[in-house]
Amino acid sequence: MASMSRRVFLKCVGAAALAVTASGIFAGCSEEGGGSKNTVYGANETVQINGVNVKLLGYQQGFGSEIAGNYADKTLIAICFGLDNQSEKAIQMGNTAQDKLSDVWKAIKNNKFDTLGESEFVVVAKDKKLGHAAIGFSRMTPNAGIGDILGAGFLGTLEPQKSGCIKIYAIVPSDWEQIGIQYTPYFAPNETRSFVLNRSNQL
Repeated sequence: MASMSRRVFLKCVGAAALAVTASGIFAGCSEEGGGSKNTVYGANETVQINGVNVKLLGYQQGFGSEIAGNYADKTLIAICFGLDNQSEKAIQMGNTAQDKLSDVWKAIKNNKFDTLGESEFVVVAKDKKLGHAAIGFSRMTPNAGIGDILGAGFLGTLEPQKSGCIKIYAIVPSDWEQIGIQYTPYFAPNETRSFVLNRSNQL
């Protein structure tokens, strides 16, 4: 059963921009009815993908005040996903090599997300795709910091029975209320899951 395409995802998020519930933002958006792939998950709801428990934890704001001048009327947030590897093998959390981590940080600092390659995430607000960059951390907590970077960036591996966190640094409209996120993990390239983040989900 196919998951909804990115085109349909974008169209549906825009059509439901005024929706206030997780079910409302994606109402009628699935290309085929039913199935967990067409379920929309909210904050703190867990979905298992190939033996890995994935949870949208919420978002952080206010950590980048020193770079605020690069964002004009936009707001920079960090959307946090927790990953708990319950499988019997290590998983890859991304596809960017260790020596490219500095490029990712530079893109985040200077609001130059268009310089980065394809991401495993699609992030949408008000019918528009949002510039973003994702970095994996070795602790499943929003408080994970620079010292916790997993494998120095995207290319980290998460060992069996270990937990980690992916932070998606995204620019959002200052008046945003709801964000749609699609996640197609590098460890499960044929599996896509949809999540919705509300402004009230701040950590």
